[in-house]
Amino acid sequence: MLRFFRSLRQKLLAENRIARYLAYALGEIFLVVIGILIALQVNIRKEEATEKTATEQLLTGIQADLKLEKDRLDFLVEYYSTITDGIQQILLNHQGKENNTNQELGHYFLSTFEFRKFSKFSTNYQTLYGSGLLQEIEDKKLPEELITYYSKQFLEWSLEIYQQKAGAFNFNNAPEFHPLDKLQTGAAYTSIPNFRLAVSEEYKTDFKEFIKDPAVVNFLVDLLHQSELVFANLKAYQESNLALSNQIQQYLDE
Repeated sequence: MLRFFRSLRQKLLAENRIARYLAYALGEIFLVVIGILIALQVNIRKEEATEKTATEQLLTGIQADLKLEKDRLDFLVEYYSTITDGIQQILLNHQGKENNTNQELGHYFLSTFEFRKFSKFSTNYQTLYGSGLLQEIEDKKLPEELITYYSKQFLEWSLEIYQQKAGAFNFNNAPEFHPLDKLQTGAAYTSIPNFRLAVSEEYKTDFKEFIKDPAVVNFLVDLLHQSELVFANLKAYQESNLALSNQIQQYLDE
């Protein structure tokens, strides 16, 4: 084919047909340009298809991360709901509106020192964000929702504050609390400040007397407010987690 075009050019030059030669040359250049443009378009479409596949894979990974977070959030909702209910029971006993056993009161009280943390599973999101593919998503609302969700920290902060408040109680200033109730931390059990619930033993502390101390009552009221805030934040995270997961699924189904 190349030999044919070369022969044609030489023939036109030999016959001194300059006008036709120039027209032919321009036509040949035009064809080359068209060929390059087609090749570029094919390459662009290949890159777009590759990017789309990579984006969809990362979004699917984010969905899996959100599912793990949902399971954690479900656990924490139940966990902090139990703690909140326990503190309320202690305060109701203090007000004479409930009459729990000493063992129940001890369990409620020491449970207030337990805490569980939460952190997002953000590896796939960080990869999507760092690769620049986030801005290539056609639905422009989805990148905004992703950035908003992974930028939220109010639940994490409220859990940290709960931990700080729970660890701030000074047992040295609470003479009614019996030292034998400060059990050693178990190998598979984490709490602050290093307590383990006496599940199979009777508490030595008389908690009905213990909770009469104004410092103890103030501590519990303060912790109750924080636990309620944690619980509200957990519910808010559950809602945003579900909404984002559904939005991703809708995008993938389109």
